[in-house]
Amino acid sequence: TDNGFDALFAANRIGASVREKSRTHPLRLAGLIGNRTSKRDLIDKYVQSCPMPVLEVLPLIEDIRVSRVKGKTLFEMAEKDPSLKYVCDYYLNIADQLLAGPEGVVPKEVPDRELFSLLSDFYLTPGDAKLDEAAAASDEELEEVSFV
Repeated sequence: TDNGFDALFAANRIGASVREKSRTHPLRLAGLIGNRTSKRDLIDKYVQSCPMPVLEVLPLIEDIRVSRVKGKTLFEMAEKDPSLKYVCDYYLNIADQLLAGPEGVVPKEVPDRELFSLLSDFYLTPGDAKLDEAAAASDEELEEVSFV
């Protein structure tokens, strides 16, 4: 997630689904992956309330978006442009963590009202001089969250 309100609400719903399914199946959540974000403060607030590992936070890198538009993987693009190897390393780090077979967690989702309060306090704290700047920046970023 890019610290986006909606994306973390979705993450919470996914966590609730994993918990529910784990009652009858050996299902665990390896962790959360922040995708295309310049900050992670709301991600950190969320995982404090709903404990789970943060496997990786991918920075806001334009080449990630470009690869999607081109219909290519970053690995395909890096074959022709070695300067993209550092971006691929983020994904290889995630793969290494998953291949290591983490124990995983059964998350206990945060109740909706509590989550709403937790996340909205960040945006609505009176006297926050950077409120308008943060809101403008979040409008420009793509909100995504990935679970594994």
